[in-house]
Amino acid sequence: MAKITIRDIAKQSGVSTATVSRVLNNSPKVSPEVRSTILRVIEELGYHPSQAARELKNKSSKTIALVIADGTNEYYFQIAQAIIHAIQEEGYTLFICNSFNNSEIERNYLMMLSERKIDGLVLNSCGGNNELIVSLSQKIPTVLIHRRIDHPGFVGDFANADFGISTYEMTMELIRNRHTKIGIICGPTQFSSAAERLQQFKRAMASIHITVDRDYRYFLEGPHDSAFGYEALEQFLRLPHPPTALVAAHNETCIGALRYCRDHNIPIPETLSIVAPCNVNLCDLFYVQPTYALPDTWALGFRIGQMLLERIQSENQLLNREAIYIPRIIQGNSVSCPGNPR
Repeated sequence: MAKITIRDIAKQSGVSTATVSRVLNNSPKVSPEVRSTILRVIEELGYHPSQAARELKNKSSKTIALVIADGTNEYYFQIAQAIIHAIQEEGYTLFICNSFNNSEIERNYLMMLSERKIDGLVLNSCGGNNELIVSLSQKIPTVLIHRRIDHPGFVGDFANADFGISTYEMTMELIRNRHTKIGIICGPTQFSSAAERLQQFKRAMASIHITVDRDYRYFLEGPHDSAFGYEALEQFLRLPHPPTALVAAHNETCIGALRYCRDHNIPIPETLSIVAPCNVNLCDLFYVQPTYALPDTWALGFRIGQMLLERIQSENQLLNREAIYIPRIIQGNSVSCPGNPR
């Protein structure tokens, strides 16, 4: 006979695994009626919780770690605030680590956090540690954010704002404004986040029968920083036939491109239209408001906290899940038809 799990109890009781876990741990946050139903199902199915697992759970540190790749990106700190709000009612504290986009630093953090017996992990990986992350996910409830890990052994959830769809919508906005020479400054495509944005850019350009590949003259790939955005736009504008529009696929690269335009007196959008399928901060410093994508970081972060709590309370027995949020497009004054003022 197959072993009865918390998931089986939840399914037959018509409740979540988190609710079953609360009953097993004598939490007062369950109504008497629901508690009675769950206890009856437990008795009917003959469920016997693992004593070892219960003892391990009782040693909870009440600590959740958030490891981010870029501590300068306000996006992650907005998400962190929402995670804190979601977990604090259950008595958890959030511990934040910044890997500075360095895989060795990230690895050291992950090893240290594993030794500290954290209860859960929210990870924005910078890459290079997939095998370690897969191994940890089988022991520590884990939610990945922004970058997926495509590995059959990974146990956990994934949450993100879909900036890929934003990239498609904004590229189509440029196309509707009669642009065909459209450049894209993209992040490292070995990461799922950058690869998805590039794929959606290709899809939009295919609608006007333009193929985007490694030979596409208006494509540059590099790090997520303003220096690369600055240098990339400089390269584009030195071409014999420069682009008339630009998709800056990351907030920092967009800021770098805007700085180049400011430093070289390039009017936006008269000479160059710019869109950013991400949340661009500091744009007022450039006397232009780019059209950009605004993610609901509060809803995303709160859901991440909820997902992790559910995974902790189910003793990591949940199936892998995803939570994807579509950013809202904010229209700015950075787009016009080629050669025309707004």
